[in-house]
Amino acid sequence: MNCRKAIAVFAALSLLAAGCSSKPAEPETEPEETEETQPELTPEPSAYEKAQAKAAELLGTMSTEEKAAQLIHMAVRTWNGENLTEMNEEVADLFKKYEFGGICLFAENITTDNAKTIRLTQALQAAATADGRIPLMISADQEGGYIYRLQNGTVTPGNMALAATGDTANAKAAADIIGSELQALGFNTDFAPDADVNANPKNPVIGVRSFSDDPETVASFTQAYTEGLSQNGVIAAIKHFPGHGDTAVDSHTGLPLINKTKAELEASDLIPFAAMAKQGYHDMIMSAHIQFPQIETGVYTSILDGQEIHLPATLSKTFLTDIVRGELGYEGVIITDSLIMDAIKDHFDTKDSAALALNAGVDMLLMPVDMTGTESLEAIDAYMADLVSLIEEGTVPMSRVDEAVTRILTLKYERGIMDQEYSEAATEKLIASAGLVGSEAHIEKEIEIASAAATVLENNGVLPLVAEGNTHFVLCGMNPAQTNALGYSFNRLQAQSVIPEETEAVVINADWSNNYGEVYGYFDWTDVLIMTDFMWTADLIDPSYSDQIPAAQALIKDAQAQGIQVIVISAGLPYDLSLLTDADALMAVFCQVGAPNVDDAFNPTGAFGPGIPGAMNVIFGQTKPSGKLPVNIPAVSDGAFAGENAYTRGTGLTW
Repeated sequence: MNCRKAIAVFAALSLLAAGCSSKPAEPETEPEETEETQPELTPEPSAYEKAQAKAAELLGTMSTEEKAAQLIHMAVRTWNGENLTEMNEEVADLFKKYEFGGICLFAENITTDNAKTIRLTQALQAAATADGRIPLMISADQEGGYIYRLQNGTVTPGNMALAATGDTANAKAAADIIGSELQALGFNTDFAPDADVNANPKNPVIGVRSFSDDPETVASFTQAYTEGLSQNGVIAAIKHFPGHGDTAVDSHTGLPLINKTKAELEASDLIPFAAMAKQGYHDMIMSAHIQFPQIETGVYTSILDGQEIHLPATLSKTFLTDIVRGELGYEGVIITDSLIMDAIKDHFDTKDSAALALNAGVDMLLMPVDMTGTESLEAIDAYMADLVSLIEEGTVPMSRVDEAVTRILTLKYERGIMDQEYSEAATEKLIASAGLVGSEAHIEKEIEIASAAATVLENNGVLPLVAEGNTHFVLCGMNPAQTNALGYSFNRLQAQSVIPEETEAVVINADWSNNYGEVYGYFDWTDVLIMTDFMWTADLIDPSYSDQIPAAQALIKDAQAQGIQVIVISAGLPYDLSLLTDADALMAVFCQVGAPNVDDAFNPTGAFGPGIPGAMNVIFGQTKPSGKLPVNIPAVSDGAFAGENAYTRGTGLTW
């Protein structure tokens, strides 16, 4: 007999005795409840558990065809030779025919007209939700830095620049800007942040997209970034599992191979992903098309050349089930990187890659068919028929499909995608608030962060510059966009009275160093040369590959010989820093995006990068430098990276 029952029986007996006596019974004193007598309360289900329950209920109503379509995350960049910036009848019919799980929009889909972008995202949702069906994940690769899609949005500094500030709050703030602008345009998913550890400075595809070459730094900034997106209801997809930072091949154009052991991965690349899983992150992880032969021994005969290749992580059960689910404990959605990238498309039959990916543990297949117009409709029909047949014949078990679709629906419920209204009234409401996108407040914040990221490595007493009215400047950008950004930044500082109004500057486009002759023409006039260098590939350290850096080195020395002070802004990969140390001042901003489109006064007329404006704030003393290198900078010897570092992670001058 438990305590609660004993108390009840005792009370009943007392009442019975009282009824048989002429003397009123004394009121019983209720015993004080102890911890043991407290009623057992059922814990309130979490938002995630509630979403799971709704997903399970909806799954029970779905056909095989509907489940198969939920596994697909589409992209339609162009249609019949034109950028798809507004809905057409064929695309609308496609999204009514198949209940696709999502669509990724690219720069081709997005214009500087925010209202037009909103109408496109909402037209896609209207087609997808016709007859009460399931809304789409609408995604973009809006990482910040040079990976951005919003043509009228706020670019933000980019991951390596964010880490250079040393403050994770800046990552959260940048992601908050990105998330709020995506949400304002009708997006609900961002394929960001990049959680790769940039261990290989010659990596051709990650570089400044990575926070750092230190895995713990990457982990902490990844967490902050995802928080910034999540507080806007935007799904964050961390990428590229298990790590793309140590490749020598771009998986867009080839099939990379990393010959690391599992222990080596666990000591570096896996750390950010493991940390996120441990913290309960369960939005989305994007897989990488990379071979790891010491970990995944499964092979496939390439359709390209008949050679035996190892299954890349995207198609590997070892990685996507055993490690991600089993060892890391990750419970969220796994999406592939694009399946029309050469790493997959060139080597794997499309039906085989679908089966391998799903059986490996993938939940969503990103861009399995290259949709470009009317002729591609047959291709998507064939792909969907193949996918359904794989499920019906048991090659991909229904249990695996149900597991994947449940995760997808759970995420949609949890992020409110299932509960939003997709109507003309909702569209007009979004349009009315679209002024948030690329707002002045967002631009000021991104430049503030970029100023904190600017990392000064050399200063021979020239910084901060004090511009006098009779000082003459040459501002030389490596390409037109960077040149525009220099002009914009100079004018901005003049408008703020940081630079005297009468101070003169000439703005010159170096045209990748081909136009340095024009700079030489101003040697007799100028006092200060501010120039950008842009290392877009680490191959530039080899003078036999390009004479861009040798030309910049010569310009620096020749200008100094004429008494001209030279300040160099390394705008892209920071690995050129060790080759430009003769400059009077040398700094890195880790963000090569300039101002692609400006008016006659250098005012940007669309999205532009904050890195160069941030650097100019430091150069002219508007902001004191605080940036620190988030990566090691190797020394260069004979056109190759040497074994030692020219600058170590954490280096950065302050005053």
